[in-house]
Amino acid sequence: MGWSARYTQYPRIARRTIGDPARSVIVKTRRPGDTAGRERAALAFLEAIGSDAGPRLLGYGDDFEIIEDLGPGDALEDLLVGDDPQAATAGFVAFAEAVGRMHAATRGRADAFYARLPGVDRRLDRLTLAGATLPQWWSAIEDLSPPAGALDGLVAWMAEPGPPMLVLSSGDVAPQNCRIGAGRVRLLDFESARFQHALLDAAHLRLPFYGPPCWARIPAGVGAAVESAYRRAAGLGDDEAYDTGMAAATAIWAVVRLARLPKLLAADAPQPMGFSRRGQLLDTLQVAVDAAPAQPLGIWLTEVIGALRRAWPHLPPRQAVYPAFR
Repeated sequence: MGWSARYTQYPRIARRTIGDPARSVIVKTRRPGDTAGRERAALAFLEAIGSDAGPRLLGYGDDFEIIEDLGPGDALEDLLVGDDPQAATAGFVAFAEAVGRMHAATRGRADAFYARLPGVDRRLDRLTLAGATLPQWWSAIEDLSPPAGALDGLVAWMAEPGPPMLVLSSGDVAPQNCRIGAGRVRLLDFESARFQHALLDAAHLRLPFYGPPCWARIPAGVGAAVESAYRRAAGLGDDEAYDTGMAAATAIWAVVRLARLPKLLAADAPQPMGFSRRGQLLDTLQVAVDAAPAQPLGIWLTEVIGALRRAWPHLPPRQAVYPAFR
């Protein structure tokens, strides 16, 4: 499972041999509450359009799936917590290219995906992140007085991505959810797959990854190479549309993470690499501010950062980079 398996339980996933002991498959039981069967639909859809972005779906039952075993190779997280900056950079670039290739391959094909998920509300899919819609996340931060009218603009941006930007998302772009082999990355974990704005995925290449336990920062030069690789693979050459979209996407993820503030005010348990979760929030908010410093949301987030830094004066200006880049 990679580095994060030391800290995270995966009780619904098992490797099983089939006949030849050298051959194995992955058996996954369905996540509680997943009535749509999104991973099954996504993997079958990708194979049908000729994309190898994810593992092949080999079989399934009412409450389980059998999928291709992509092997014991490195995930991106293994390289990021290692000691080889060149390998970590190459791995992150390859990861970004894999996400970009999937976006390019699935653009304009929402109908084929949703044909496998009858009854699913496509508009609701576009507005859903980490298990809740953006208005639901927004309601959790209203006591922080976000700018009036900002929610409507972000909802409209998410709901109507436009043809170039509406693509398949795995729903969990994270450094543990991939396998690297022969310089190529294949993605894992499509349990929350849906068609959404492409830059909601791309924003994770700039933000500290949100999923535990592997998250930190990357050097600015590495970040620039990673985003360039993603844009080339995804075919997103319009600088203005990309910059405007990243401002919206990073602000949206800032809202999602800011909703955790009550827990962080109560306690700041460090993650396995020793970083502060409060520091992760501050870094996330700063990325959103840097993307649109003069916009109302950017101005408001700057004020929030200032208030939190006064409450947490012991925190450094930024969290450290991943171990591979120290």
